[in-house]
Amino acid sequence: MTTQAQRSRPEQLGKRLLREHGEVAISSWLRLWRQPLTNLLTWLTLAIALALPGTLIIMLSQAQGLANQLHTSNQISVFLSLQASTAEGQALSQQWQVHGDIHKTTFIAANDALQQFSQASGLGDVLTSLTDNPLPATILLEPVSDDPEHIQQLVQQLRQAELVDQVLVDQLWLQRMHTLVNTSQMAILILSLMLALGVLLVMGNTIRLQLENRRAEILVIKLVGGTDAYLRRPFLYTAIWSGLLAGLMACSIMAAALAALAPPLGQLAASFSSDWQLSNLGVSEVLLTILGSCLLSCAASLLTVQRQMANIEP
Repeated sequence: MTTQAQRSRPEQLGKRLLREHGEVAISSWLRLWRQPLTNLLTWLTLAIALALPGTLIIMLSQAQGLANQLHTSNQISVFLSLQASTAEGQALSQQWQVHGDIHKTTFIAANDALQQFSQASGLGDVLTSLTDNPLPATILLEPVSDDPEHIQQLVQQLRQAELVDQVLVDQLWLQRMHTLVNTSQMAILILSLMLALGVLLVMGNTIRLQLENRRAEILVIKLVGGTDAYLRRPFLYTAIWSGLLAGLMACSIMAAALAALAPPLGQLAASFSSDWQLSNLGVSEVLLTILGSCLLSCAASLLTVQRQMANIEP
């Protein structure tokens, strides 16, 4: 008989906890809609604070993919002096072809360079009237390594060649872009921490006002033996509901922002001969946003209730 009672006790306790939590969750949800305008402004504030760093993080992560895609098209352009002949340029190109740090060389004679430039610029009539070819022969190099230090060492070696007039590294602007991306990562991290602190303060202030409005109710519950854990429960569910709604609103704001930014960023990528497109929110981003919103709201609720509950004593 005792064994059967002991076996049934955990089941009864579980049912009671489920019932109590369900009642508190429903009552907390209904209480939110007693002041819809005030709560809506709070949720909107939280949503904006979440959407701003979220949108920047998504854009930055996808921009890194674009940078890596462009990174594969690195090239070194070596312009020979005007006095260098076609035979000398071809010989130099073949000499560099067997260089250990160079994957491939392409020699472009001066006349071919002039023809390509006239077709690309549309100035064919003007260029044909020139007595001398102003363009030098060019050797295009594809280095084996993508490491910036190795490329700079290779450039220094190429500049020491006798027939070389100028060496241009097409990847220099990509290195600057990578530096900008890395700097942006740190800036977004700092901004995210600042806005997360703002979420904690806004949610904490909202819970504090609710505690003050229910001070008399809390005093009565404490007088009849109510525990702090029982008193924290409705505020915790209020924070969960608020975090859920704020997270959904943040996802809507982020989706709208990414949809508006996708066309101009796609055109920018097309100018670099890339088919990169800015993707909108995925399921993982939506779940992470909602989870982060709920966790921040719960953390603010627990910290505020724990501190304020000690000041409310019968």
